[in-house]
Amino acid sequence: MIADFVRILRAADIRVSPAETLDAAEIFETIGFDDRSILKHALGQTLAKTEMEKQAFDEAFETYFRVPEETPPAALSDAMSEDDAGDEESGESETQSGSDEMSGEGQPQQAGEGGEGSEGGEGGEAANQTLTEMLQNRDMAALQAAMQQAASQAGIADAKLFTQQGMFSRRIMEAMGLADLDARIRQMNEGGETERAEQLKQGRAQLFEAVQDFVERQIAMRTKNAGRLLREDALSRIRLSNLDKSDMKIMRELIRKLAKRLASRHSRRRKKAQRGMLDIRRTMRANVAFDGNLFNLAWRRVKVERPKLIVLCDVSGSVAAVSRFFLMFLYSLDEVMPKTRSFVFSNRAGEISDILQNDDLEAAMEAALRQYGGGSTDYGVSMMDLAAATLDSVDKKTTVMVLGDARSNYGDPGHLVLKEFYERAGRVIFLNPEPESVWDTGDSEMKKLGAFCTHKQTCNSVKHLERVLDDLLRLSS
Repeated sequence: MIADFVRILRAADIRVSPAETLDAAEIFETIGFDDRSILKHALGQTLAKTEMEKQAFDEAFETYFRVPEETPPAALSDAMSEDDAGDEESGESETQSGSDEMSGEGQPQQAGEGGEGSEGGEGGEAANQTLTEMLQNRDMAALQAAMQQAASQAGIADAKLFTQQGMFSRRIMEAMGLADLDARIRQMNEGGETERAEQLKQGRAQLFEAVQDFVERQIAMRTKNAGRLLREDALSRIRLSNLDKSDMKIMRELIRKLAKRLASRHSRRRKKAQRGMLDIRRTMRANVAFDGNLFNLAWRRVKVERPKLIVLCDVSGSVAAVSRFFLMFLYSLDEVMPKTRSFVFSNRAGEISDILQNDDLEAAMEAALRQYGGGSTDYGVSMMDLAAATLDSVDKKTTVMVLGDARSNYGDPGHLVLKEFYERAGRVIFLNPEPESVWDTGDSEMKKLGAFCTHKQTCNSVKHLERVLDDLLRLSS
């Protein structure tokens, strides 16, 4: 159950780690379902971190662990009340007789009878009653428990589409004992108990409506963000230059999440690397006084350098969209890439590091584009501007990254300046938003610029950006 509930939470955009899932399982085992409010509070403290996640958790918990109605639905209540009033003495014996007949050989086992999940609580009550008895007794708690167990048997966790509602509703009804119920109704009709048979048919119809409602809630929970997630996946693969303005809000949130995932991944890797390997010699020397018993361990310390990064982004019209998202990505990774200096250019290059750090990111990007964008692209002058600002500080711990289409309007591409960076820096990376098939066509100077790069590749989608930065962080770890 806990694994299924965690899937519901993740569908509601609540991040739950495997360790938190194990903690939640221990809470289930310790607290149980006797006090629902304590269970909700304990799980909420473990699984929901932010205020938004707490709100989503409350909604998911109330829906998933919905308390069964104390009274049956009106139609079922009305159908059964007449039977109780007219035959209080005979009803018990007939129910018992029906129960004996329903449990005979050749009949399918009822949902919840024996096997796993039949111990204690409401599940135990449901296991001791047939579906016919639960309907006749108007035992809504037992019906709810039987419905939950039957849903698990029917594979409700695999429900993905609302078009599957009818299929899963039928499966749950069958797992609850629909065949036996139908057999009992036929037996009553053949025995002349048409009124009681009609009452059971009404109860069956009401139960089917309740099951349909249950399945609809389950599918709604499991597909809550399916449309958005599919859209995010599509947007992460589409060319950034082809994005519609209406998608910008989704893209900003998508980049924030991807950057956070990268930061978390490489922060863990760095912490692990900092511990180093076991130093056998130092460990043995440190434990000489203990006759060789290893009380004190000594580790080889590994110095991990965070990447020292210099970025130059073309913000002319043809590549401005890609550059904007690339810079947003970089500054969302501030935790693991704090030593980043960012420059943008069209005809002249200018540093925007302070602007991005001190201002609202979106406003800062607009200011940078107004100040340095819109001109005729000049790689030669821009490379010289970059060299004047940074070349003296470049060493083998530095990565220089250029994002642009390498189209210099038939002017100086600045490759000789890039050569100086190449000779001093640890890595020079060129990211071109154009497909490789059009490199070196027209005014493209990728051949000259690429000669002084340690790595060059096409980069025009969020997936490309994530892969490039992931590789950069991995090499620096």
